[in-house]
Amino acid sequence: MEIIFFGNGDFASDLLDGMLRVELRPRAVITGPDRPVGRGLRRTPSPVAALAASVGLPLHKFAGPREAGLREVLSRERPQAVLVADYGHLIPRDVLDLFPERFLNVHPSLLPLYRGAAPIRRALLDGVEVSGVSLMVMVESLDAGPLIGQAETPVLPDDDAGELRRRLALRGADLVAERLPRYLRGELVAEPQDESRATYAAPVEKHELRIDWGQPAVYVHNRVRAFAPRPGAWTCWRGGRLKILRTRQRREASGLRAGELRRINGERLVVGTGEGELELLLLQPEGRKRMTAAEFLRGYRPAEGETFSSPGGERHCVSKESGDDGLG
Repeated sequence: MEIIFFGNGDFASDLLDGMLRVELRPRAVITGPDRPVGRGLRRTPSPVAALAASVGLPLHKFAGPREAGLREVLSRERPQAVLVADYGHLIPRDVLDLFPERFLNVHPSLLPLYRGAAPIRRALLDGVEVSGVSLMVMVESLDAGPLIGQAETPVLPDDDAGELRRRLALRGADLVAERLPRYLRGELVAEPQDESRATYAAPVEKHELRIDWGQPAVYVHNRVRAFAPRPGAWTCWRGGRLKILRTRQRREASGLRAGELRRINGERLVVGTGEGELELLLLQPEGRKRMTAAEFLRGYRPAEGETFSSPGGERHCVSKESGDDGLG
């Protein structure tokens, strides 16, 4: 198949990697320009650009689908289909009309559920037990096109956003390999979505990354895994930010107050919540590398009864970090 691939972010990169594994090699890749990242604002290629360059795929960088030159690339390549994933831009009608019903999208949700910018994180925040990926025909309305196929995958209790994203991308690559040739041969008819079931996955805002220990343990656990491995849910501790990157729900209860810490058997760290307790498994103090609970205990020696604060519980908790927020 002759495909042009549009994408920018991590899901698009994982999907493209999965497509290459099943021998679906696009004839060209469209992505965004390099952008400043991190403290040094070093200009960095998108994850899709980095992968495409590493495997020698023809690569074109445009700021958006309306930029001059993009239409020329599409008209020159004349693909059988254009596949869009995690692109971050709506494709305007006049561009979609270049290849009617052959501008397709791979979306990491079981549409019409979780339309929008943050389907994986919102599904984890909601604690869903089943997710999936959808292949659809693109229309002007957001993620509302008719469906060519879907594939489900279970969401495991300890899945974080990175693990689930990778699994959905690989499922998406298999779905494209199985459905797209049949669709292009006219063997499949795209089915409209059930608008009555549609939900919207709003972009994540920075304030949502902060942990409120007064919430139930399952709520906090879902927040931690929705924002891991990056940018990471965080809490205030000793005047700075501490990222919590992996937790485990505990069945035992030891009467801890919300945010209160307790060392268990010298190597394990437990925190109280508004309802139940969590064991902390992976943490990252600001400006330091990630570390296990045992490493954290040896390095920082939290006092018995010391607490993490919740929103409104302290005066000073300012991040010294800047740059990419990891929410793209």
